[in-house]
Amino acid sequence: MILKMANQKPTTSLEYENVNGIKLVLNVHKRQTPPDARIFTITYKNVKSNNSKIGAKASLFLAIIFNLLALFYIRISLTAILIIIIVLSFLVFFWFTHSVQSESLIVIPTVCIQSTVKYVWGREDTFVDWSNVDDVIINEVIKMNRVLYYLTLLKKEDNPDSVRLVPLFKYTKPRLVMLQKIYSEIQTFLMDAQKESSMASGDKK
Repeated sequence: MILKMANQKPTTSLEYENVNGIKLVLNVHKRQTPPDARIFTITYKNVKSNNSKIGAKASLFLAIIFNLLALFYIRISLTAILIIIIVLSFLVFFWFTHSVQSESLIVIPTVCIQSTVKYVWGREDTFVDWSNVDDVIINEVIKMNRVLYYLTLLKKEDNPDSVRLVPLFKYTKPRLVMLQKIYSEIQTFLMDAQKESSMASGDKK
């Protein structure tokens, strides 16, 4: 069902530049039938996944050609050639596996919150059970001469007096206006869940 939601037309779409001046698009998908759910997806504007994959393959091809030219036409030692090949291969591999295409957040009240980072090849998921969600905040960080804002999930730990900070959308780095949109909707879910919990505990008494 969540996959079907992601393939549907977003109910809300916002476009803003991130802190580095790169244009981002926030798409919000809402489930129309109970239970309520949201999918928040932030992508780079005018960047398609197919183009990224083609670019990745082209980079790999050029790296191979460069290595072959270095091997046959540049008069350097075999050890230096091996070092060049290893370094370039590592850089290409790192770019494939760490070049972020998009970040998304799935919020299903009473079930879970899952954040996903999509790379050129592969993805990374972070799952937080709803019972472990303590709160969500917008954290202000001063870096050099800039003030940055991060949407942060507070996750309950085994120790009841401690929480773990789970930063969200840390790669796309959206501006405050986008974070406020996501924050307000998550807070609505949390407040509704708290009301239902308090009503349920009152009925038991």
